[in-house]
Formats: sequence, structure tokens, C-alpha cells
Amino acid sequence: MPRRPASEQGDTLKQVREAAFSLFGRYGYDGVSMLAVARAAGLTKAALYWHYDGKEALYTDCVRQLNALFRRHVFTRMAAEDTPIERLMAIFRGMGTLLADPAVDEGVAGYWLMPSTADVAEARAVQGQFEEASARVIGQAIQAAVDDGDLTLDIPVADMAQAVMATMEAIVLPLRRSNPERSRRLIAALAHTFFRAHAVRPELARMAMGESGLATT
Repeated sequence: MPRRPASEQGDTLKQVREAAFSLFGRYGYDGVSMLAVARAAGLTKAALYWHYDGKEALYTDCVRQLNALFRRHVFTRMAAEDTPIERLMAIFRGMGTLLADPAVDEGVAGYWLMPSTADVAEARAVQGQFEEASARVIGQAIQAAVDDGDLTLDIPVADMAQAVMATMEAIVLPLRRSNPERSRRLIAALAHTFFRAHAVRPELARMAMGESGLATT
């Protein structure tokens, strides 16, 4: 089979990645076949194997795509802020913009479904590394806010960071964009609850609820 031009290969790979990401997001690993991905991408099954060795490799790539969305919307936004409190606020803002990203229009809850037809060890390792690194970044922001005297905690910082990360995934993955206003209100309420419980200054909780734009971003 002759190799196609690099530009054409790139366009085809983009189609495959978008189709697979959407299908796995809706139906999970077990609910998607390579044939279904090929048809959704407008390819033959043989052409799909030109780009990926198999379904597990394709799924792992989609998990990386999902993690990249979290990085772009949440963690890149955090890194751009100057203070620990602003970085923590950015977590909730980023969740709102992530839910509005066209890539999650049709939902990504399928990535929460535990595969039963394959071990997907590489995908699990990729996800584990991402969650560990993300919790570390969140923990650093929380610790810095505590050190600055802006937050108080009754539990270890690492546990709180893990809780924030788990909550973020629990909100973003199951929800769809079908009701973005409801999603934004839920995120704003969670931000308000977090800062009301742990912020030293009461105005931070009010900012989290609306003055900072979390309720409408």
C-alpha cells in the first residue's frame, strides 16, 4: 500500500482522533469497536490500523486527549495566575470553560467506565500519572495559600488536593454541555462552598459565587 502525503496523513489522523475521542466518551472502551471508529472517521478498518496498532493504543491516545483538555482549561489557567488564591479560583473557572469546550459536547462520561474486555494497563498508567501530577499542582497552590494565611485546613493538604481533583473529575466527566447554565451554577456553588469552609476572608467565598465571574464564565 503506497504511503500518502504527510499532509493527508495528518488530516486523516485528526479525523480518527476526533471520532475515537467522541465514541469512547459516549460509550466507553467496551462499547466501541475499531470498525465503528473507522466508519465514524470515514475510513476503512485497514486504514485505521495504519495509524494505530489496535484498540488499546487508540484508547490510550484518547485518554491523553482528555488529560490535555484538563491541562489546557484548568492547569494552564492556574499557572497564569499570580497568587495562590487566584490559582485556586482558576480551578473552578477552568472547569466551567472545559464544560463549554466543543470537544466535550457529546459527553465524556465513557472514560469513567471501567473496561471489562481488556486490561488497558497503559491507559490506566497514563491516567494515574496525570492525576498524581495534577493533585501535586493543586496541593502546592493550597499549601501556598495556607502559608500566606488565606486558607485554614483541618485535614492534610495532600488529602484536600486529592479531594479537589476527584471532585473536578466527578463534575466534568458525567456532565454534558446540554445545560451549560446548570453546570456553571453547580461549579460556582462548589467554589463558594470550598472558600466559605476554608478561606480566612469571607469575601473570598462571595467572589467565588459570582463577583469573580465564576457563575457566568
